[in-house]
Amino acid sequence: MEITNDIRIGLYLSGEMKGSDREQFEQDLAANTELNAAFAAARRIWDTTPTEANESWDVEAAWSRFATNAPTLQKKARNIRRTLYWAVAASFALTAGIYSIFFAGQSPVTYAYEAGMTSPIELKDGSKVFLNKDSEVKVYPFTAKKRHIALSGEAFVEVEPDANRPFTVASSGTLTEVVGTSFNITQVGEKTRIFVNSGKVIFSAIEDTDNAVALGKGEAAIFGDQKMELIPNPSPNIISWKTQKLHFAKQMSVTDIVADISEYFDAKVVVENEASKNCKITAPLSFENPEIKTLLKIVAKTISAELVEEGDTYIIRGGKTCL
Repeated sequence: MEITNDIRIGLYLSGEMKGSDREQFEQDLAANTELNAAFAAARRIWDTTPTEANESWDVEAAWSRFATNAPTLQKKARNIRRTLYWAVAASFALTAGIYSIFFAGQSPVTYAYEAGMTSPIELKDGSKVFLNKDSEVKVYPFTAKKRHIALSGEAFVEVEPDANRPFTVASSGTLTEVVGTSFNITQVGEKTRIFVNSGKVIFSAIEDTDNAVALGKGEAAIFGDQKMELIPNPSPNIISWKTQKLHFAKQMSVTDIVADISEYFDAKVVVENEASKNCKITAPLSFENPEIKTLLKIVAKTISAELVEEGDTYIIRGGKTCL
């Protein structure tokens, strides 16, 4: 197993790193600002761990435990191991008990989306919350040790870095913990989906903190029915509601393109010809402040189909066959 900086941090905090390895790590801490920042965040998590849980840092046992309960993944093994490691490091801090003690009984301030709302909600620490339509956020009083909000709906969150004050977001049975990052989180039916735009987050089930993953830039996960799943290839348009831009990558399928357009416009779009759904575009397409008919006409043209409107439904009719 590769000894990454994450593992080195764990071994150091547990006291299991000895001799020259410990000296070298301390030298690296002094010389590497990025490593130092990661260490400060990890130490904060470690310090919130119950004493009995800190007594040993058994890396192999931790890997074995999380591998057994791993979420359904379609990624290379090396990515699985890295993701699960961070879940081990965080699992002690994100307990339902800590959540209840920290936030029960506090009076939050509630902000709701208003029609035409484009500016973010600016929090007292400098963090920003962009709400999508039909969404609201409850902001609990920030203290010297914690920052917490609860979300209903969808939001893009930009967290101001503060290694001494974790920033947590509760949403539909999940808890997301960060120090400084930006991410999009939304409720999809009975599920909660998260996409990390920058930095790292720990995404956990409130009632089962072993059911957790850590995600880096460009990674996404979804939680529902007590299951945590990574999204292997998240759409480039997950945050299009905020950016007002749609981008379709080369070799993106008609099925995925139509799904993104449907979600962005909250519209019903049907591709009638099943044989056309697997067709892929041969060049990337980007649109700013797009209009639905324009987009669908372009999609239809790429597969030699036509766009038809029937009531509130857009139908892509006809088209070529793609295997």
